[in-house]
Amino acid sequence: MPDPFTDVDTAPPEMIEIMATALETRAADPSMSPIVDGYLDALDISDGTVIVDIGAGTGGVTRQIATLFPAASVLGIEPSVALTQKAVELASSLPNLSFSVGDGAQLDQSDASADVAILHTVLSHVHDPTILVNEVVRILRPGGTLVICDADFSKAAMANVPGDPLGACVEAFVSRAVTDPWLTGKLRPMMRKLGLEVDRFTIQNRVVTEGLGSLVWVRMSSASLVSEGVIGQPLADALEAEYIRRAEDGSLYGFLPFVTLIARKPE
Repeated sequence: MPDPFTDVDTAPPEMIEIMATALETRAADPSMSPIVDGYLDALDISDGTVIVDIGAGTGGVTRQIATLFPAASVLGIEPSVALTQKAVELASSLPNLSFSVGDGAQLDQSDASADVAILHTVLSHVHDPTILVNEVVRILRPGGTLVICDADFSKAAMANVPGDPLGACVEAFVSRAVTDPWLTGKLRPMMRKLGLEVDRFTIQNRVVTEGLGSLVWVRMSSASLVSEGVIGQPLADALEAEYIRRAEDGSLYGFLPFVTLIARKPE
């Protein structure tokens, strides 16, 4: 099954709704705050700085950027019409923020028109990341900053014991909804090949022990398995109920490492 995040608008409406909800839930999850705050705090932003968030989804992180840097001009670019419409609805109160539908591999922006470009959990869903990164570098001014933040899905886990059904949900999610689970280990060699100077490469573990932050692993994997005829809806409902039970009684344990890379375009 192809990664639904590569072409969201072709997914069934119920899957698009699951993805949109998951993006907003993850953006609001306290376990993501140290990861996003870590790279935003590292940015040198002044009045008039142009920040482009490519693959913005519903704009959860893009709104955080615009709120933190009110003097900057922030643009979120997202290939999905459905997700962009949601992003626009949620960002109506931020005058320095706008969204547009666009393909990250063929951006409408002019050469050297952006000061900062951000790829937040995008490249692990791309078949050829170098094409997208090359295009992002094109729109960066000389000395501009590229931020890549992505998950090492090869190490995603939610099992408490061998044979744990929630662990099986994670395996099903990664195999069906992630294009390259090993993307993060390839980032530094990719930057060297493209001639970018890496300023920072950090790893932070996202551990989910409460809330609905990792429920997407269960919802998307079980919805896919139901559509494939592998399981029935009663089992899908039971898997979601089990996640909620663990979140409520303190036995939930979701683990996912995140890598943040900050690089600069040569002057």
